[in-house]
Order: sequence, then C-alpha cells, then structure tokens
Amino acid sequence: VSVGTLIEQLIYPSTLDSDRQLVDNPEMLKGLLEQVDLLYLLTEFGRYTSNAEDNVSLSSSASSDLDGSVHKGNPSVLDASTTVVNWSEVLSLGEQQRLGMARLFYHKPRFAILDECTSGVTNDMEERFCEIVENMGCTCITISHRPALVAFHDKVLHLDGEGGWTLNDLKHDVEPASSSSEEEKEEEETGSADQAAGSDTPVSTQSLRGGDSDAVYQGMISKKKSSKLSKHHEADQSTQHLGALINDHIVKGPKGSSLSLHDDSLDKSRDKKSSMSDMLNLVSRLLFSRKRSSAPVARRRNVSLQGSDAVHLSALAACVMLRTAISDRIANLNGQTVYYVINQDRSGFYKLMVTSAFQSAANAVIASSLKYLTDHLALDWRERLTNQLLERYFKHDTFYRSVHIQHLRDVDQRLTRDVERWCDDLAALVPCAIKPVLDAAWFSWRCYKLTGTKGIAFLYLYMAFGYTTLKAISPDLAAASRGEHDLESSFRQSHIALRERAESVAFFGGGHREKFNIHKRFVALRRHVMGTLERRFNHDFYEDFLTNQLPHNVTWIISMLFSAQYPIDITKNVDDQAAMVKDMRYLATVITQTFNSFGDILGLHKRYTELAGGATRISEVFNEMRKSQKVDEYIHGDEDLKSSPRSGLVHARGSNCIEFDFANVDTPSGSTLAQDLSLEVPLGKSLLISGPNASGKTSLVRCVSGLWPVKRGRVRVPLLSQSHDLDDSQIWGVTELDHRRPALFVVTQKPYTTLGTLRDQVLYPHSLDESTWCDSLDEELEGLLRKVRLGYLVERWGWDSTEDWENVLSLGEQQRLGMARLFYHKPHWCFLDECTNAVSVDVEEDLYKFAQELGITMLTITQRSGLVEYHDEELKLKDGCGSWEHYRIKSSASA
Repeated sequence: VSVGTLIEQLIYPSTLDSDRQLVDNPEMLKGLLEQVDLLYLLTEFGRYTSNAEDNVSLSSSASSDLDGSVHKGNPSVLDASTTVVNWSEVLSLGEQQRLGMARLFYHKPRFAILDECTSGVTNDMEERFCEIVENMGCTCITISHRPALVAFHDKVLHLDGEGGWTLNDLKHDVEPASSSSEEEKEEEETGSADQAAGSDTPVSTQSLRGGDSDAVYQGMISKKKSSKLSKHHEADQSTQHLGALINDHIVKGPKGSSLSLHDDSLDKSRDKKSSMSDMLNLVSRLLFSRKRSSAPVARRRNVSLQGSDAVHLSALAACVMLRTAISDRIANLNGQTVYYVINQDRSGFYKLMVTSAFQSAANAVIASSLKYLTDHLALDWRERLTNQLLERYFKHDTFYRSVHIQHLRDVDQRLTRDVERWCDDLAALVPCAIKPVLDAAWFSWRCYKLTGTKGIAFLYLYMAFGYTTLKAISPDLAAASRGEHDLESSFRQSHIALRERAESVAFFGGGHREKFNIHKRFVALRRHVMGTLERRFNHDFYEDFLTNQLPHNVTWIISMLFSAQYPIDITKNVDDQAAMVKDMRYLATVITQTFNSFGDILGLHKRYTELAGGATRISEVFNEMRKSQKVDEYIHGDEDLKSSPRSGLVHARGSNCIEFDFANVDTPSGSTLAQDLSLEVPLGKSLLISGPNASGKTSLVRCVSGLWPVKRGRVRVPLLSQSHDLDDSQIWGVTELDHRRPALFVVTQKPYTTLGTLRDQVLYPHSLDESTWCDSLDEELEGLLRKVRLGYLVERWGWDSTEDWENVLSLGEQQRLGMARLFYHKPHWCFLDECTNAVSVDVEEDLYKFAQELGITMLTITQRSGLVEYHDEELKLKDGCGSWEHYRIKSSASA
C-alpha cells in the first residue's frame, strides 16, 4: 500500500484514468471490501483521514468527471475515490495484507505468487482467502511457513537453503523429486553434506541447517489436501483453550473518544506576520544564548550574544568597512584618471596604475575574506541549529512522536536540507545587510559635499518614490518560498517511498503508475514555481527599472545641478576643466554606488521574506516537537501520585508486575481501542494478546512503552532506572530485581537492523564498549545465534563484517536475529509483537521454550493458536471500539 485514494490501492497498478470500474460500481467496491472484512474502511472513512495529504491532487481527467460518475447517495465512495491518505501509516499490517488480497480478488489473475502475504491475519481468514483464490481458478505459488496452507496446494517445493531442493506431489502421492542422489542423501545422513554440496561451510553448521530444513519440510507435507475443510472446524473451536473469564468490558454504544494530541496548525495558512515572527524567533534562538540567573528571586534568562558570533560579525563588519573605503578610493581614482588624461600627465598616470594594482589586490583579499567568514559563520550556525534540533528530536522519543503523532512527514528534509539552505542564506544576508547601509550613508555624505542640499534632496526623493512603488507591488514571497519547500519535500518523499518499495513495485509491474504519481507531484511543483515566477515578473521589472535603468537620468540631472553651481570658471584654464571633469566623474561614481546600495537595500526585503519562508518550516519543527512532549505529561513516578492521583503511565519502584488500572488505550487522534482495561501481568505469568486486525494490540504496546499517552486510568510498569530523573527512564534501563537485566523489551514484527556489524545487531541498543563486562562475548553471542538457528551467519560474514542487513537477510532471518537480541538482553518482561510469523512452526516453538527457560515473562501478540501453551492468560481485544475480555488459559493447554 502507498499514498493515494482507497480505490487506487485496490486497482493498483492501474490508475483512475484507465480503470473506473469501482468508481462507477459502488456495490462492487463494497462487495470486494466485504470479502476481506474491510467494509469499515468505507463506513468509518473519517477515522482514516487524519493522515490525508491535501497537497496531492487527482489527475485532471480523474477529477473533472468525478461528480458525474459517483452517485450523490454514496458519499463514502466519493471519499474513497478522492481523499488521498498514507495507508501504510493508518492501517495495521494485517489490514494492509487484507487490502492486498482484495487487490488480488479484483484483478483475478491466472497465476499469482503469494509471498508470506497472510502472515498477519487469522488462520480461518487465511484459509477463507485460499478458498476464494481456488474458486477464482487462479493457480497460486505460495511462499509460507504455515503447514495448514499445504492443504490448498497440489505440490510442495522445498528449498534447503544450501542449493538443494525437493518437490513432493501431494495430489498423486508419487515419489518426491530431488536435486540430490541417493549416495548424497546417505552422505548427508552421515554428516558429510558439505562435500555433497561442494560448500566450504563446516560440517556441523550445514548439517544443523539441513536438519532444521528437513524438520520443516516433514511438518509441511504431513498435511493432506483432503483435510483442508477441517481447519474451519478447528478455527471454530479456537476458544477451547480458554478457562474461566477473569474480567471483561463490553462497549455497546458508539466508540469512545478523547482529546486528540494532534494539532492541525501545520495545515492552516500562515500570514506574513507569523512568518516574520518565526524568522525573528529563530534568529534569536540561533544568535543568543539564554542562561538562567543564579539569583533565587529572578527567574529571567540572561540573554547574551554568542562569543564566536561576536568575533565573526565584528570581522565581517570590519571587512565591509574596508571594502566601502576601497570603493570610495576607486571612485576617486576614476576621476583622477580623467584628470591625468586631459592634462596628458604620463608619469602621474603610471603611478596611478601602480596604485590601482595594489588596491585591486587588497580588494581581492577582502572579498576572499568576506566569503571565508560568511561560509564559516554559516557552518557554525548550521552546527548550532542542528545540535539544538537533534537535542530535542532525540529526547523522550520525540523522533517517533513528531512523525506519528504530529504527522510531520518531511522532518528529515527539514533537519538537513532546509537547515543547510537557511543558514547559508542567513549568513549571506549579513554582509548584504551591512554593506548597502554603510555605502548609502557614506556616499550620500560625499554626494552632499559635492552637490549640496538640492542634489541630496532630489536623490532621496527619488529613492522614497522607488521604495514606495516596489513595496506596493511586492508579492508574498515568504508564502511562495514556504510552498516551494513543501512541494520539493513532497516530490523528494515520493522518490524515497519508491526506493523503499522498489521490489514490490517491480513485482506488480507498477513502474508506469509510480511514474504517474511522481510526475503528478512534479507538475504540482512546476505549477507553483511558474505561478511564483509570474507574480515576481512585475516586481522584477519595476525593481530593475527603478534601481538600474532610470537612475542614469537621475545621475545626469544631479550632474547638471553640480555643473550649474560649480564655483570655478572653467572656460579659460584647461587644468580647471580637468578638475571639474574629475569631480563630475567622481560624482557619477558616487551616485551609481548610492543607487546600487539603494537597490541592495530594496532587495533585502525580498531576501528577508524568502528567508522567512524557510524559517517557518524550521520553526514548525521546534513547535511540533514541543507539542509532542505533551505525552510526557502523562508519564509519572510513583512519588508523583502521592501528592495527587493522576492518569498516565506510572514507573512504580519495586513493582513485580505490569498493571492496568482502568486504563484506556487511545490513539493520538482520540479513538478509544480498549476502555477501562484492568489486569495484572506478574513475573512468570505470560499473557497472550489476541484480537482482530486494528483492534489495538500494538497500540497497547505503544502505551506501555510511553510512545502514546494513557489519558485515562493508569498503567504501572516497574521502574526502569535507579535514577530519580524520569528523563533517563527509557525501556533500556534496569530494574531493582536484577541490575543486569532490563525490565521491559519489545520485539517487533520487523526487527530494526542498525548500521554496523553482525555483533552490533545482537547487542543493540548497547554498544560493544557497554558489553565488555563479558569475557567471552563472541562465544556467548554465537551460542545465541545457534539457538535461533543462525549460526551460519558468523561463518558467512564474520562478527566484524558491516552489511546492509535489512536487505541481505530475509524477514525470517531478521525475526530470528531479533529473538537472539532478546535472549542476549534477557529482560524480565517482553512484548513479542507478531515477531515470529515468518518463522517455521517448529523453530517458533523452540524460541518460546528458550524464552521460558530464561525466565522471560512474555506478552505475546499473535494470530497463531499454537502459541497458547506458552502462556497463562489471554487478553482478547474484541473490536477496536473499547470492548475486551480477559481469560485464564486452561492448565491442560499449557501442559
């Protein structure tokens, strides 16, 4: 799934321009969604529009005739065909997989490859999908670890991971075809499979991997095709393992809601005043250091200019003053040159040329110094602003909350490219702001000395006229600049999304569709830039006319005023004539420099407004990060509750259980997924968390981990750090139970693979330095990899090899690597969120058994009924509307 409308997700890789069947036939759309239990995407469409993207519009042909093709009585279909949503963010993995199956049912291909595409749905729904595909007459090649799916297939192709394969015909029950000879099989049985396959892998590792592969294969082919319908009966009996009902809460009314943390201020238009205010605040934050006063009475902050900035700005001001002085000297030399030429004074002319050469060298040194100081200042400001942003960005999981709660989608570009561009432009503005003001003041004084009051008055009257005219026709460049940054970011994000999903797009043959989507964003960017250029045209015309073209006439008028009041009679003496021409040449240069500085001063407004647009985007990052810290208002220590009872996440000192005390599981947008949840998870009593897709299972993990706020009721978790400062109390702290073991750990469905070596993947989030307490670290880690059946990774790459682990490892290998990370840290409690659904059943059972041996209390989110025996209780989230049930699992099931 990707960014687009709901119908576009179903018809992908087709577009609405070429395929309008679902738009014209709303009943077909509803039936298709009903097949995969996603009809609520239409009936509750407003629930998913918090991530709607208003800056991406439909194509012209699709939007022009939409009202005519969609019935007025079907507003939900209109929403499904017009509202653009980032579905990968608003749908759970199971919902995304069901949406993918609906896409398959819509296209009805003759052949389909299903690659672990139902790992996030329940067993009965998975088998229902298989029956629908079979009734469609579609021939499937299914990649799966679930033995139950064998019943819907005729043949099983088994790959052992070492180059061997076996093909078993289940329908005709013939002898399996294999890539190995009988002699090779005997060698494999005796442990010499490495010689048969011609591999350099040691015997022990390859034999172990081959034995694991054979066990998986035998488990798969043990299922017969005739037993496929019996699975539905088993699904109906899936509650047989449940014992007594401990507690429940059923919501019969409409879904509850609470206050949303998301602020839509980013979506509202901002005026010029707010842009200028953002600019001033950001410059103040950048230039001035704020230190609290040590006096107990005063709570003000002492504001002072940064020391390095004071030095750089002083040096820049000195260089600008020197450059102005040299400019005045050059103006004098221009007049002196004419004087020597008229008088035919060769010696004076040659001396003047030598002086001019030295002066040019000095001017080049000053120009290079100005550029160096400007670039150095820009780099210092970028470093300072980046440090301020990153300090807040990585504080209290703000990097997660700003994206997933405040929906700041392009925060990566704002923190990198926008900061770089804005600091460069701001540093370049400094000499551009100082020099024209200084030049205007200096050359205005020189003009006054030559022409008197009349000349300077005429000059400034013209300047006032030009400034007033340009001010009146100046467009809102701040909004235009901000809009261009936003559209550039959207265009860049579309390329990033394509890079991350390139394999899926290639499988679908969706290159033309992605080209259409990316081109649509580029067209929006081009349209905006062209509109900005058109708005700037009049401004640029008048600016050039008033500051570059018309000033020639003003120069002539002022020169005439100068000559009319020249005090010396030049008709009799050539030397007097040369002196007057020299003064007039100098006056012309002075007036030109004055107009140039005047033009630069007028250009400052345009520079400033464009800079304000970039400042607004960066200021929004600060504002949204500050708003995302509202979650911290719901995180307390147990000493805070002694003074006043509060709702939220409570870090309980000395606690031996995770406790939900009439707590609500709410989404940041305000929807209540579980209401008044009350249960305890003590040490040694593992909990199975079940329920349909989008019922709030993973949301429960987010609330316990402090990513989402608990706005009603309380959730008590063991104190994660000995420190009294909750700022450092993250899930990687330690408990009072065992200072070497973390209290809480989370293993997600797609474990995070960090940049680093194979060793770093297991130690994460610890570094190698933090793990030096173990004398035989590599031996311990290798033993853990063998436990998860990944020992061959060490022999293939070694501990110190740095690879792109996310791409070189399969999803199943990544999940087993995540379990090895869990076993290394050995937490007291652990959330396992569908973290083994890409692993074979026998390997999965071994992983859960080893977790029990390590004394890890598991809170497992899964769709697999085979994991029931490793848990003591089950929490069933019913519908995502607040209802839940808490059962005790029968002892026979756990025996």
